[in-house]
Amino acid sequence: MIKKYLNFKVWGLLQYEIASLVLMLIFLPSFEAPKNLFLVSYVLISLTRQYKTSRFLKFEKIDYVFLMLFATAFLSTVFANVHGHEWKGFKSFFTVFIFGWTFSRSQYSKEIIKKVFPLSILVILPPLVFGLYQMLLTKENWFLKINSVGMLNASGLYLTLSSLAAFGYILSIKQKNFSSTHFKFWLIVNTIFWVSFFYEGSRSAFFSFIIGICVINSLYYSQIKKMVFLLLGVFILSTLLLQTQAIDRHVSDVKENNTLAFRDKLWNVSFESIRLYSLKFGTGIDNYGFVDESIIKPAVVARGKEYDAKNYYYSTLTHNIYLSFLVERGFLGFISLMTFLIFWAMRLLKNMNRLGLDRQHDYLWIGSFSALFSVSIIGFVHTTLVHEPGILALFFFGLYEMYLKLYVKKKV
Repeated sequence: MIKKYLNFKVWGLLQYEIASLVLMLIFLPSFEAPKNLFLVSYVLISLTRQYKTSRFLKFEKIDYVFLMLFATAFLSTVFANVHGHEWKGFKSFFTVFIFGWTFSRSQYSKEIIKKVFPLSILVILPPLVFGLYQMLLTKENWFLKINSVGMLNASGLYLTLSSLAAFGYILSIKQKNFSSTHFKFWLIVNTIFWVSFFYEGSRSAFFSFIIGICVINSLYYSQIKKMVFLLLGVFILSTLLLQTQAIDRHVSDVKENNTLAFRDKLWNVSFESIRLYSLKFGTGIDNYGFVDESIIKPAVVARGKEYDAKNYYYSTLTHNIYLSFLVERGFLGFISLMTFLIFWAMRLLKNMNRLGLDRQHDYLWIGSFSALFSVSIIGFVHTTLVHEPGILALFFFGLYEMYLKLYVKKKV
């Protein structure tokens, strides 16, 4: 009787858990406050359910990887070399990664996984269409921004991740279903994403999208592979001829001898900060903005070099995820990031030979690959794994991790 009662309570928790997850995904690119509310609700309910099913203390490799991330972030916060926003930064980091850890430990049925994957992609459409409306009709701005995601580059990263996952989803559809309503619907969705890149002003997102499409299309066998390369060629030619936002910005910066948009000068500040702080737990999360000329100039002069202000650009972000971890969390934080990314990459590499055997595995693999690609490649020019794009990336990571653990046999 007690066991049946506990099972009933766990089943009830699962319903609230899934509801919180769905609502969090819906609000993720649209509204900030509801997204945070349902994210916290999801984490609390999911961990409670895991505790009641005696899974809370059963640690696996992925748990130790996340533990390492949490521990190094906490150390860099407690022993921050620069003070200001370290606890606020830790809170932001903890929110994103506690979701990723909790979600990757969850155990859902194939049917739930089947439904939440496309949902996570489709929820971007309303704020994306609204952003296009604002830009094209009201002429409020000439750079596409997704409502809650906000900043140009963050919106570009979110759009890139969603579009690559959507592309993988349509690639996995079998040839016999090409005439179905389902296929036509997802063809329209992919078209909307592709067209959006004409107006997305983030160069890193634009070029990463093109590279990502080529890589995924090359890795995965599909009956429409040749058509994709043809359409991609038309897309690239159109963007060049029409001088779209990303191309126009790039050409303008090249003419002004500022190809990297001040990133080279910004990274000079990062490298100096690494010399000063990376052996001592870093500046503390989100404290990079406090590193200014009063700190960098004496450090450069002390090394016997001349300080030229033109070679340095000060900002609140490093615009590079690798430098961000090195500067703000020190070498231990950087090692924890690389451990996580290598673990992620190895999970994908080990299961490449399964592609083509199971459609659900295929689009989940491509979704996880798209997230890793966006995080690691765009990460060279932007700080990724933060805020909405970070949550979405960890969602795709966790969904594939969950599917591997529960529904994929160890040997093909």
